[in-house]
Amino acid sequence: MRDKDVRILWISGKSYQLGDEIAKHKHKFCQLQFFMSGSEQLTYDGQIIDLKKNHLFIVFEGTSHGYVFLQGSTVLDIKFVVESGLYEIIRPVLECRDFYIDAPMLLMIIQQLHTAATVGGRELGEVRPLLMDSLLKLLLLGLYQERIERQPFSYVEPLFAKTQDNSKIKSMIDYLTNHYPEEIKLEDLSKHFHFSESYITRIFRDAIQLTPNQVLQEIRLNRAMSLLRSTNYPVERIAQSVGWSFNYFSRVFKRQKGVTPTDYRNMKQTIVDGLILSKDFDLSLEPTTEKLS
Repeated sequence: MRDKDVRILWISGKSYQLGDEIAKHKHKFCQLQFFMSGSEQLTYDGQIIDLKKNHLFIVFEGTSHGYVFLQGSTVLDIKFVVESGLYEIIRPVLECRDFYIDAPMLLMIIQQLHTAATVGGRELGEVRPLLMDSLLKLLLLGLYQERIERQPFSYVEPLFAKTQDNSKIKSMIDYLTNHYPEEIKLEDLSKHFHFSESYITRIFRDAIQLTPNQVLQEIRLNRAMSLLRSTNYPVERIAQSVGWSFNYFSRVFKRQKGVTPTDYRNMKQTIVDGLILSKDFDLSLEPTTEKLS
C-alpha cells in the first residue's frame, strides 16, 4: 500500500566523514537532504551552496549535482518520485532552493521520517511504506506553505527587470531569506559573494531603493508576523527565532506596523468554526448544536 501522490524510493539517515565526496551526477527522480548535523558544499546546476545543520535542500529530477562534506555529518537523505499533478504545483516554489527549517511542525515530521526509516520504524510492518510516503508528502506541502509565506519581496520584482544586476540581487536576497536567523552583516555578504560592501549597497539602492539591512529586517518581520498568526509561541521566542532580542523586536515591530506584536496576534488569530472542502457536502443537513438550559 503506497501513497498515490508521493512515493519514496530510498531513505537513509546515514553519517558521513570530513572529505567524503559524491561526484556530479543526475537522476530521474527527486532527492531531499536534511542536515541533522554537520555541513556540506553542494554543487547544484552550476551553483555552489553551503548547507549546514537544519538546512534542507531539494534536488529535482534531471539536475546535475554533487557534494563534498565539510565536516562529520548526519543527513536524512530521501530519493522519491512525485505524481505529475502535485509535481507541477510544488516545483516552481521549491525548485533550486534551500530551506532553513525552524518550524516545530516540520522538524517533528522530519524526526518522524528519520525514526520510521531506522530501527524505530520496523515494528510498523506493512503500513510502514505508506506512513513514510504520507510523512514526506506532508513535509513537501509544509515546505510549499513556508516558501509562499516567506516571499515578502513580490512588490520589488518589477524593479529587478530594470537592472543588469538582477541575478546578483536575487541571489543575495535568497541568501538573506535562508539565513535570516543568523547574525548577518554586510561584511558577510561581501565575503560570501566576493563583492565589495560599497558595491553591494549601491546595487541594492539602485535596484530596489533598499539597503541589504533593510531587506533583512523586512524578511525577519514577515517571518515573525507569520509565526504570530499561526502559532502560540511566546513573543520572546519568536523574537529570538528571527535573530532579534525581545526589546529590539518589540521596538521595530511597533515602529513598522503601528501595533505591538501581541496586539497584532490578537487581531489576526481568529477561530474558524468550519471549512467546507467538498462541494458535495451540505452543511444545512447537519444537526445543529443545542444549548443546555
